[in-house]
Amino acid sequence: MILLVLGILLFSVLHLVPALPRLKAEIVARVGQRVYGPAFGLASIVALAIVVVGWRQAEFVALYEPPAWGRYANYMLTLLGFLCLGIFLFRGRLRQILRFPMGLAVLLWGSGHLLANGDLRSLILFGGLMIYAVLHIAIGLARGSRPPPELRGGHDLVSLLAGAALYGVMTQLHPVLIGVPIFALTK
Repeated sequence: MILLVLGILLFSVLHLVPALPRLKAEIVARVGQRVYGPAFGLASIVALAIVVVGWRQAEFVALYEPPAWGRYANYMLTLLGFLCLGIFLFRGRLRQILRFPMGLAVLLWGSGHLLANGDLRSLILFGGLMIYAVLHIAIGLARGSRPPPELRGGHDLVSLLAGAALYGVMTQLHPVLIGVPIFALTK
């Protein structure tokens, strides 16, 4: 579990840096933009890999019995989360309306998974990332953050299609990456 906790802390701290412009500017001033971007990307991939390895190595410790309808709610909440992810990736009007689509995506995804899973590693993973998302949104609200005002025509539809496509891809990759099949089809 320690590796999982460390991965979530590293991922969260890394992703809070962009929410704090002064800190980010100070880091960029020290290392330069040409180093910051690739270093941030590489560190994010490493943190995510640590989270996945930590998750797969953590033993299952039951904490609570999820509701019978929890996995169905998870399908819907995770789909909504992926739609928010698509909205985050594109510069449409929906991004302006939601303001923090990535934070909302994490909250929806985490909530769904906590309704479907009742174990300690799930609580650490999804609860930890939900705490990060709440902090990110709270910092953004306190600073009055808004997405860039640049809007691109057609991006609302493209963002929703991209989110739905990413959801479909993840449903296929989930057993390989995470080790847990999403749909347990029986004969």
